[in-house]
Amino acid sequence: MSEDNKQPNEQRKTRSVQMNIFWFIVIILTTIIISVIITAISISNNQERAVNVGTDTRTEFAKLYSVYDTLTENYYEDVDSDALIESSIRGMVEGLEDPYSEYMNIDETGDFEESITGDFEGIGAEVMQEGSKIIISSPMKGSPAEEAGLEPGDQILAVDGESLEGMTTTDAVQLIRGEKGTDVVLTIQRGEGSSSDVTVTRDTIHIDSVTYEEIEGVGHISVNRFQQGTTDEFSKFIDQAAEDGVKELIVDFRYNPGGLLNEAVTLINQFVDPDTTALYLEDNQGNQQEIVTENEKNKNTESFDDVYILINEGSASASEVFTGALNDLTDVQIAGTTSFGKGVVQRTSEFKDNSMLKYTYTKWLTPEKTWVQDEGITPDIELINPDYYRIQLLTEDEVFTEGQTNEKVLSIKVALDELGYNITTFDENFDANLTQAVTSYQNDKNLEADGIVTGDTTTELLSDIREKINNNDAQLNYLIDYINGDMSIKEIEQQARNNATHIPPVVEDEQNLTEEDKE
Repeated sequence: MSEDNKQPNEQRKTRSVQMNIFWFIVIILTTIIISVIITAISISNNQERAVNVGTDTRTEFAKLYSVYDTLTENYYEDVDSDALIESSIRGMVEGLEDPYSEYMNIDETGDFEESITGDFEGIGAEVMQEGSKIIISSPMKGSPAEEAGLEPGDQILAVDGESLEGMTTTDAVQLIRGEKGTDVVLTIQRGEGSSSDVTVTRDTIHIDSVTYEEIEGVGHISVNRFQQGTTDEFSKFIDQAAEDGVKELIVDFRYNPGGLLNEAVTLINQFVDPDTTALYLEDNQGNQQEIVTENEKNKNTESFDDVYILINEGSASASEVFTGALNDLTDVQIAGTTSFGKGVVQRTSEFKDNSMLKYTYTKWLTPEKTWVQDEGITPDIELINPDYYRIQLLTEDEVFTEGQTNEKVLSIKVALDELGYNITTFDENFDANLTQAVTSYQNDKNLEADGIVTGDTTTELLSDIREKINNNDAQLNYLIDYINGDMSIKEIEQQARNNATHIPPVVEDEQNLTEEDKE
């Protein structure tokens, strides 16, 4: 009896243990699943908190976030959030008050990249911002801007009647550029004179980075811009000049606004050996990085007895890097007028949407550690352009007649005197002598001979002066006369000054505004 009772009891115990194991496994699996879910939620929440904590700790952006949230949530109309972000970025860059730093959207980035490669449609002038002013820093050689008589330092007040007040250089360029063959009217102020409207016909601007000619036995290489391939072009012309047998070489950087720094370094390398210091870069902590040449120099540069560099107030940035380096490293002579004075370097950062940030990230110093910012490079031979290069801009609708006193009357006198019409008194008074000169000019040009400067008379007068400038490169001719032994340095400098007595050139302090002036 005892055996029969024992067996059922054991079976019940076995079933109980099996049931307990089953529920234990269910509980364990349930616990694991719940733990995984809780962990995932926790990780997700922690990630969000990590992001929030990361931004919230940047207290300097708290106001920016608050304004953005307020506008997107409470503004009475729908808000373009992308436009708010874009304008915020622009405002941040503008807060630097740096004329060389800017944020560019997709279209503006395309224009910028076109200008680097050397082909775009517009008027062909570099512009920059000085305080609230949009200034022409350099009209490009052979461009519509140069043909229209625009000069470095001219302030653009308006484009097609739209004021540029409050605009950035990027905004201004967008208004100025346009399709080939279309006209744009620029309201220009030169110096302290009254403003004038100048009509410029846009064209396809192809910048020949380097050009070469031989003038009276002197090699003349013009470097118009530092863009991709500039050094390769320059090297070919160095070889050609050596093959031509010229013994004196002029490297011309007038109106060269700069461009790619690496091209300036490789161009320096044409004249110096490898491992030579070309310049220094100095960061905001004062740390200096030495930039050295890497290649063998062009042996043909040794075939020249003398090398001269020609600069003016439109020579900036990379052209000053080259000039400063050769001035420190070789016995080159510098001629012309004081350069622009841009001693900083820009870097670009592209974003995924193809927009771009261009910002100043370092100073540059010459091999002898000279910083040219706002000072420029002073030439060894000062060659000032004649008065007629600096005449005031005149427009067809302005009327100048005997008895008037106007600052532009002096420019009319200078222009007519240069064209061979004898002017006896150089001042701002429209006198009888000027009336006689104007009448003679009108007779010679088959215009109505009324002695009044307006309309067709103004157009013809400016056209003749521009043609004279294009056909008579005064600074280059002065330098060639010196090189060929026709005059000494003292004599050639004096001749240049004698031809510039009525309209004085813009002095350096006026070219480069101080920080106080900018504010």
